[in-house]
Amino acid sequence: MLKVISIESRSQISEIFANYNPKEQSWLVSDLRTKFELQQKILGRDGQYVDESVLRASDLWKMLLKRLDPGLRLVSDPFARSLLRTIMDEHAEVLGVNSSAEDTVFSYIDQMAAVIFHPEGTQRLTEWFESHPEAMNRWKEWYLRARFCALKLLQDHRVITADWITSYLQNFNELERVWNIPLIVDLSGEITRVEAELLHVLSRSVDVVILEPNPEWRKDFHFLLKPYDDLRAQSAKTEKLPKPAEVAKKIEVLRFSGMLAEIKNSVGTVRRWLEQGIAADNIAIIAPDIETYWPVLQAYLAEEGIPVQKDITHKAQSLPSVTRWLALLRSKSGRLSSSDLEISFFEKEEAQQLRYEEFRALFKSLYVNEDLARNDIVHKVFFEQMDLTGFLKRDEFVAKALISWNADETDIVQVILRELLQNAISTTSLTWKEWLSYLESIVAAKEYTLEKGEPRGVMVTKLMSAHSEKARRRIFVGLTDESLKGRNKTQLSGQDYFELAKDIGFYLDNPDQSDLEFELRLLAQAESDEDLYCFGATDLSGSLCSPATFWMSLQGEHEKLTVPLETRWDELQHSQQRGERPLLAGRKQQVEDRIEQDLGKVPYSPILGAELPRISASAVESFLECPFIFAAQRYFKLKDLPDIDLDVDHRTRGQLAHAIFEQLTIEPMRFDWTVPELEELLEKVRVEKKLLFADERLWTPLKKRHVQLGLRFLDFEKRWRQEFRKTRTIGREKRFEFYLDPKTEEIHREAKDNCFRISGQIDRVDTDGDGHLVVVDYKSSSGGISAHASWLKNHELQLLFYMWVLEKGLMEDVQGEVIGLFYYVFRNFERKGFKVEDLAGALYPASKRKDKNATYEAKERYLTEFSQILMTTLDRIKNGECDARPADYKTCTTCEWRRQCRAPHLN
Repeated sequence: MLKVISIESRSQISEIFANYNPKEQSWLVSDLRTKFELQQKILGRDGQYVDESVLRASDLWKMLLKRLDPGLRLVSDPFARSLLRTIMDEHAEVLGVNSSAEDTVFSYIDQMAAVIFHPEGTQRLTEWFESHPEAMNRWKEWYLRARFCALKLLQDHRVITADWITSYLQNFNELERVWNIPLIVDLSGEITRVEAELLHVLSRSVDVVILEPNPEWRKDFHFLLKPYDDLRAQSAKTEKLPKPAEVAKKIEVLRFSGMLAEIKNSVGTVRRWLEQGIAADNIAIIAPDIETYWPVLQAYLAEEGIPVQKDITHKAQSLPSVTRWLALLRSKSGRLSSSDLEISFFEKEEAQQLRYEEFRALFKSLYVNEDLARNDIVHKVFFEQMDLTGFLKRDEFVAKALISWNADETDIVQVILRELLQNAISTTSLTWKEWLSYLESIVAAKEYTLEKGEPRGVMVTKLMSAHSEKARRRIFVGLTDESLKGRNKTQLSGQDYFELAKDIGFYLDNPDQSDLEFELRLLAQAESDEDLYCFGATDLSGSLCSPATFWMSLQGEHEKLTVPLETRWDELQHSQQRGERPLLAGRKQQVEDRIEQDLGKVPYSPILGAELPRISASAVESFLECPFIFAAQRYFKLKDLPDIDLDVDHRTRGQLAHAIFEQLTIEPMRFDWTVPELEELLEKVRVEKKLLFADERLWTPLKKRHVQLGLRFLDFEKRWRQEFRKTRTIGREKRFEFYLDPKTEEIHREAKDNCFRISGQIDRVDTDGDGHLVVVDYKSSSGGISAHASWLKNHELQLLFYMWVLEKGLMEDVQGEVIGLFYYVFRNFERKGFKVEDLAGALYPASKRKDKNATYEAKERYLTEFSQILMTTLDRIKNGECDARPADYKTCTTCEWRRQCRAPHLN
């Protein structure tokens, strides 16, 4: 017999529960938390219960399926999706789409399962399409694809997901034969039309009591509650419980700047209630999706020392051993990605032979397997790829996957593979790609418990599991439109849902009718002492959110921004007392000293290495730019190498240009180089410099551009030397090295104690044969080049450094007096820099405008000031100075070491 009892409030359920006999009846609920709470109530009242005393609706349908069709296997959504992709690829011609449309097809199966599995569903829908041509054009093809794939899964693979069970059970007429326990159905707004039909069938053999939510605002959810209308019409008896007396309770409507402010206020409020003597299990924090809040909320609650009922869990994919395993499987199977290659490579011994920075530069951008050949070590490790052709049986895949498991612990891999073995039978055949995709989905969903919840702690739960008699003080967070409304993944419009219901009787789940919003309003009517309804204007990522309609409908100041209550974190931050935390045990003074250093109140300890660092012109410039940049490069040996990508980096272009200019300026200089000769030269340079490219096709246009650059360079040099006939190049990429004591300013050819090793390389030195020299430094553009009068002020010391070296006679085979220092911009072959104007005409032209600093006196002043700067800088380096004190704070915005820097203005 079918009986419907209308209830206006959840508090009325206690009257029905008082007459409930758990030994003879089953109480049907929608969620696990409610099931556990009812079981505890039965245990407290009767001292015992049987498994069938309280059931989730999904558990009941699974039991019926097992009894009616024991050969059909219940599988998880991820495994069904893997099978679905295989089916779609096998029948791509018939379907008109391949596995790339899997998500859409799966959404249609979920949405249309009631029609797909109904004996007359497709026929009725086909007739409906004839009178609705616009809907037919929009989604008929997708429905047919979904039906084809769903039937393949059901009939060929003999599998079904939990969400499709009720739709499939419509096909059986003997439901009442396999169930004989009376039911009390408490599904609130989560009941579907198909479930209502099944309950009606069961009522032919057993008593079924339906608890129908019947609030005053029921009409606002007419579509959602339609199943109850049908059950009431079919029931032998209806009953309406007396309206419960309204109990006054305190309600607050709070608006916050964001989710974090909601969390802080919630924790502060819970703490205040606990201090007032409220029991922890009488308090609840409720959200539409509590998992969004939980990671941050848990940290705040733990700091307060507040116990919670919710378990502290972690995803399996957060375990390093699992992450490395999947990364290795993907890398070995040709699914290249920089992160996977990094994780799997650096757990191997071979990784000790390659610096991390070099690895990142080589493999940050990966496109095809051939890219592994950029480094011999990496190529050797990953060259042998798995055979991915054809299909693999389940046990073959498991065996191959386990070969790559390198960790000692095996508990977690057993949990993961148990899930795979439960869903896939030994004869299941999938491609490696699908097996791996399924394994990844298992890992993404699997959780392991770090700490069990406290049964008498604060209830932290999602909205759909929040019905509880114990919760007298409740905080509702996340009341945004986005979190309460469902998202429609199909092309069915809201009108389509209503038309399908009206014309052919299929009440599909309409995303516009939110069961979350219904549950929220129902919960709001439940008995409690105090309720807080919170809205955060932004989520944790900073995206704007819209307030829920229900939150706006409540009485309160919706526009007033609430300042969250203080928490323990705030107290710690503002406390004048030094906190004693376990983390600081044994190193408290060290941490405090480091904080003082970060605040700029205490200087950093000097770096005093066993050996003095090697010095070059760029090293001196780096130190003057910021001592920390020098320390990062010279002491910590950090590198910022250019990435190999589809855009060829400036360093590679510069290497090519310098190398070609070096060869073209060999004396006697030739001006009749041919294109083939230049191409051959560039090929030789590429091999010598070991230049790598993300794609070989990048080399041809780059080589062509540098051939043209070489021809233009030769043409310009020919005209230059016709005008300045004495010009001869006597130094090309000329290296120098010596040792310098900054205190005595003594220079040595051999290594000495307390001396810096100074080295460098001059791009080019020209002479007129009369003892005069011009230093040339190649640049690709004029950007960042200062006028020579500003070189010392801007710490642009490279050319001055080279002049100082030559004037000191530190290059034996290049002797003479430097009369010119030029940056040679090879984009337009312009020379910029310093020259002695009185000697113009032999190696360079006279200036068009008079330059008062283009004199011998200016040159001597530059040398003197540079020498002072050099000696002072070397002395500071010798003293171990490494503080992050940039000469210009603008440098910090582009500094490659910004993330490692501890400068006070960055903290």
